[in-house]
Amino acid sequence: MKFIFGIHNHQPVGNFDHIFEEAYQKSYLPFLDLITKYSAINFSLHVSGPLIEWLEKHHPDYIDRVGTLVTDARCEILSSGFYEPILISISDRDKVGQIEMMNAYIKKRFGRAPEGLWLTERVWEPGLVKPLVRAGIKYIAVDDQHFSASRGQLDELDGYYLTEDQGYVLGVFPISQKLRYAIPFDEPDRTLEFLRQSARDSASVKVMADDGEKFGVWPGTREHCFGEDDWLNSFFKHLSDAGDWLEVMTFSQYFNAHKPRGRVYLPTSSYFEMGEWTLPISHGKKYNHLIDSLKQQGSFDEIRPYLRGGTWRDFLTKYEESNWMMKRANYVSTLLNGQENEAARKAIWRSQCNCGFWHGVFGGLYLPHLRNAIFENIIEAENLLSAAGPRQVDIDKDGSKEIILSSPDLRVIFTPHGGAIRELDIKKKKFNLVNTFARHEESYHEKLYALETGEAGTASIHDRITAKEDHLENYLFYDAHPRWMLIDHFFSSMVKADQLRKNNYTECGNFLTAEYKANLNGDAIVLIGSGQVNSQFVEIKKMVRLKDSRLRFKIHLRNLSDDRLECYYAPEFNFSMLGGHSPDRYYSIDDKNLQNPFLDSTGMTVATIFSLITEWEGIECRLKFEGKTKLLRYPVETVSMSESGFERIYQSSAVLPVWPVNLEPQEGIHLNFELHLIVTEGNNGNT
Repeated sequence: MKFIFGIHNHQPVGNFDHIFEEAYQKSYLPFLDLITKYSAINFSLHVSGPLIEWLEKHHPDYIDRVGTLVTDARCEILSSGFYEPILISISDRDKVGQIEMMNAYIKKRFGRAPEGLWLTERVWEPGLVKPLVRAGIKYIAVDDQHFSASRGQLDELDGYYLTEDQGYVLGVFPISQKLRYAIPFDEPDRTLEFLRQSARDSASVKVMADDGEKFGVWPGTREHCFGEDDWLNSFFKHLSDAGDWLEVMTFSQYFNAHKPRGRVYLPTSSYFEMGEWTLPISHGKKYNHLIDSLKQQGSFDEIRPYLRGGTWRDFLTKYEESNWMMKRANYVSTLLNGQENEAARKAIWRSQCNCGFWHGVFGGLYLPHLRNAIFENIIEAENLLSAAGPRQVDIDKDGSKEIILSSPDLRVIFTPHGGAIRELDIKKKKFNLVNTFARHEESYHEKLYALETGEAGTASIHDRITAKEDHLENYLFYDAHPRWMLIDHFFSSMVKADQLRKNNYTECGNFLTAEYKANLNGDAIVLIGSGQVNSQFVEIKKMVRLKDSRLRFKIHLRNLSDDRLECYYAPEFNFSMLGGHSPDRYYSIDDKNLQNPFLDSTGMTVATIFSLITEWEGIECRLKFEGKTKLLRYPVETVSMSESGFERIYQSSAVLPVWPVNLEPQEGIHLNFELHLIVTEGNNGNT
């Protein structure tokens, strides 16, 4: 019997340095120390490009030690897209380019060209065959779930299979979900017994390939794997002692010594849990309940091959924020247009790092710093490539063109949906102020109401339900509109900031999702929307002029009805400042600090100048009005689940200037103000 042991180590672009170091000390280093001692255990290793760059800078000796194991034929290095993109989501040019970048690094650093590829998040579509083979890849590994539609009983899968497209042929290994869940959570002797019972001939092989972070980084696994439980050492000892009937080998060793088991055509898929996470909320709840019911009945394992969730691309419909980032990265990639600009190309590829685009138990879409890293690289690349002057282009591929205005200091992207600002880039800082995230309902939120805060024992990451603070259910509010800038609200009476925070108010206009007409006028854009407020017809004309680091707003409201219009108008601005409760991120009014200046504070104030300041980045967002103006403010905070439990995350600060409207029929009102973006040298040293 053969056993292939695959390890995937990854940290995303933009993750904090101390997280890299913690993962290195808790997992990557002790794992390498231990497996080096067991000469009978060969393994396949994938290290993502962002982690490679960090290791080369901080712990190059780790790479040297891995190189020794490669030389001794104990370790195989797997390729991938260098910056760990979801390959199906980027162009074939970028697919092949990123893989060739990783191949070149592996050949130069370890002296051997890779044959296999770690498929990021095992996200598969049949069209991947051709670009993978063109990039020099001979085989990949995906979950056994991928095979469920075409190869019968999953327990009977072993070896590898061939798939083809347009004459290109690729080997595909099935990864055993049973082994992924058992290692390192089940007793080692039970895992060995499963392997023994799986043997059916001399070519039989089972594959376990999964995240290296499960050995030390996942909650509870540090002590379990390397502490008193000593699980990993015990597992390696069991593998070594079974040498009379079990051979532990790499993908390449098996692939080059054995013939395929047959032919396979895999459907669009990923691992089982990903199919669950991509489902829209209503389907996701039903899917979860179905799985729970099948498990209680004891029939889940029998039915699982026939269960289908969503596909990875469904994240792009489930989360508008994800779609925007991905389409922005791909749009900037088209600006290369054959240019040899290595700095821009590298920034584009870094912006395609997968973690900030999706969400499940893993995935970092909810994490502002990971989204910020994506935008930072998008903006850097576009600074190097973008043509000057206003442009109209359908960036997000929804059938409507966005409008791009640009000055030496700023880049502003307007959307006709709601006549809003979809992105506001401070070029010098490579910082998008509209890196925001709405409060989405998630199917797992219902678990919060039955949750008691506390630690579970050592369990699979998919089975742990804990929370980082009590009563997070009190923060479960959901948004009916996106969190952009210049979103038009109308209220029948004056509302309180806390009502807006809790989404406990009545919108009396229908402009939040209205389609606006957009006209370019030199360095300005005019957005015109028609709708109703309290069943009365109203027209909004918004002129936004960009000059250097200033946006000047001229808003004209006109009552088109035959009756007097009485209401309140409030354009909503969302500022993503990456931290809500930090002394170096705060509000000020008329150049004085508020009594509660934190960006996660809620309240109402009256000011002529209202600023949001982050000293760390060196940015001041300065709203200036023609006279004293009422402003409502509140934090947008989400509740999401991660590998360490439920957590509350600050996403942005919502700021709404509010004006009373009292208009006779056909009468209008003009409102003028500006947003000045002031940049200084930040505390992070970024000028």
